[in-house]
Amino acid sequence: MNESILRNVLFPTLRRAINFYIPFLEEDEQGILHLKETYSPEYGSAEDCNYDIALLRWGCQTLLKASQILSIKDDLIPKWQEIIEKLTDYPQDENGMMIGKDVPFSKSHRHYSHLLMFYPLYLLNAEQNGSKELMEKSVEHWHSLPGNILGYTYTGASSLYAAFGEGDKALEKLNGLFARTLRPNTMYMESGPVIETPLSGAQCIHDMLLQSWGGKIRVFPAVPSQWKDVQFQDLRTEGAFLVSASREGGKTTGIRIKSLAGEPCILRTDMVNPIVKAGNVTLTPIGRGEYSLDLKKGESVVLTTAGDAIPVIGPVDGQGQNFFGLQ
Repeated sequence: MNESILRNVLFPTLRRAINFYIPFLEEDEQGILHLKETYSPEYGSAEDCNYDIALLRWGCQTLLKASQILSIKDDLIPKWQEIIEKLTDYPQDENGMMIGKDVPFSKSHRHYSHLLMFYPLYLLNAEQNGSKELMEKSVEHWHSLPGNILGYTYTGASSLYAAFGEGDKALEKLNGLFARTLRPNTMYMESGPVIETPLSGAQCIHDMLLQSWGGKIRVFPAVPSQWKDVQFQDLRTEGAFLVSASREGGKTTGIRIKSLAGEPCILRTDMVNPIVKAGNVTLTPIGRGEYSLDLKKGESVVLTTAGDAIPVIGPVDGQGQNFFGLQ
């Protein structure tokens, strides 16, 4: 993305949105910052609303990082740092994440606005002890309340499980969307003329195949066990990378990464002993299936296992059939 757009459009927009919260903050006797009553979308009002706490924490972190990258000396940098250091924790109870202080998640709702800290913000993530258990408890409680479990409820749960590497559970939830809302002509139909549910269904598949958060590219992070052969081509990640990859017989056989901006590149993969098959790039192991690649802007690299040829990306044979239209 053009730096002038980041500097002159996106940064000021996020700055304005996050600074809107500042008048709602109050400091208690222990020096902890709390949010006055705000609103969780379509659910209700609460103090220390989880929806807003997650957005506020993520927004301050993002503004600080953007300030550093763009060399912006903003007068509010100390305030954003203070908010991150002092902001209250997410309200929880025995069922997981609450809507906010004294407001449990107690009525069925199709949205997961109270769980944004898990996905898509990754503030609580698979690299932190206890976060996975808290996510699972919160999701299962969310789905346990009947009455408003709709297509978007299934796609949200699918991406939440994918964020924690649970490919089989992610597919199980995604299949709930297919069983509920797809018609014999393969078209989607639910409660109204909306498009966000099928789009989020497509995103679920993306999240199973490729993720980028915490400064790392994760290839095949949550592939269901029944998906033995998988390929994808030129999916984008944070840091402006194009990634393609191939998986055969349940094993990752090839990864291609192209850098569009020259940003630092950290790869996480389950590929066994990857080597550079093409590209003048150094691959440096840094532990736990993670590797650093010194990709410059415009450069590409292809990784394979020893002895494997560079994979050719193309359609993968499957067991299903296309029954669209009259037979």
